[in-house]
Amino acid sequence: MKHRMWKTIAGSLLLVMGGNNLYAQDGFDLDDLKLGTAQDLVEVCTVQTTNQHYEAVMAFCYGFFEGATHYHNAISASDLHADLVCEPDGVTRSEAVNAVIAYLKANPQYGAEPPIDAVFRALMNTWPCPE
Repeated sequence: MKHRMWKTIAGSLLLVMGGNNLYAQDGFDLDDLKLGTAQDLVEVCTVQTTNQHYEAVMAFCYGFFEGATHYHNAISASDLHADLVCEPDGVTRSEAVNAVIAYLKANPQYGAEPPIDAVFRALMNTWPCPE
């Protein structure tokens, strides 16, 4: 899905949730949901619980991870690709998000990477597959 479509979807969600001034108290705006870098993803996924649009922002964050999971499952189902991540049974989206945030905070040199690259770098490091 292209950034423009994500922005449209996120904008619609935010209007329903009460306006497009998503992060006024945190210094963010709707453009921050473009996720140009992994650091952008960290900032979105660590929005303060006191933010009036916390639920919408976290839905966006978890939606990004849900999309990454579906992508991983689709390519690893092919005979051409092996699993990239081998998480233990029962791992939740919240645990995956927290693992990525912790990894990127510990490895800020990857903050400028595209978010999807950094997500898989972090998750492959956290839950590597057997050789």
